[in-house]
Amino acid sequence: MSKINRKNKAKITSIEGERYHGPLITHGVSLGYIKLYPWIGFALSGFMYLVGSYEDNLGIFKGLSLLCGVVNIFGIIISFIPYLVNAWKTLTYYLIALTVLSLVIGLDFIGLLMVISDGSPIGAKEIYQSPLTPFYIIFILLLFTFACGLYAWYYLPKNQGKVWAFNQVKEGDRKKTWWNNVAIAFAGATIIPALLTGYIQIAFGVLLGILLTLTLPAVMVDAVYAGIYVKKHPIKEVSDVI
Repeated sequence: MSKINRKNKAKITSIEGERYHGPLITHGVSLGYIKLYPWIGFALSGFMYLVGSYEDNLGIFKGLSLLCGVVNIFGIIISFIPYLVNAWKTLTYYLIALTVLSLVIGLDFIGLLMVISDGSPIGAKEIYQSPLTPFYIIFILLLFTFACGLYAWYYLPKNQGKVWAFNQVKEGDRKKTWWNNVAIAFAGATIIPALLTGYIQIAFGVLLGILLTLTLPAVMVDAVYAGIYVKKHPIKEVSDVI
């Protein structure tokens, strides 16, 4: 029996090693993510419900937080049943993608609160009435669409296996130094005026939204691709993955 298990583990390692993954990810998304992300997402969706459901006559934040909560609760339940995780590998990867999406929504919601807050209690009414809300939401949606499109582009067959400067900057490389300088300059250009004008909270809210909306979709897109990959390359002999 132990020989069979070792053989299966070797087969898993071999197959996972062949799976291509895009930029910003050191290793491809694994089924083990289902044990972590739903808990974080559930906490964020709970926070969004507590804050966003107050005086939410339109029901947008209440419905969105409940939807995210249901996804994360389902992920938490599944994480305690390894048999289902292994039996439904493709669906589990898709569920991981949805939990990451809920993380993006929850964290961007916190960024929105930082942008519109004036120190007084905030509820859905204040969010709807703030003139900054539509600008922030539209900007984040455009950024999210761009990030998903960019990472999905890396998974096109013609792009897989290529060495992209975007993803292959080495230590001491001039390009790395250039990117670091650009990042520092951007952060400085955003934070310093905010400090001088007293809008530091807004600056951090915008930076939080930009940073997380640009990076987390890489995990989400890779989880979707992993689900597609597992569907095309089923591992029928393996009984335990996580």
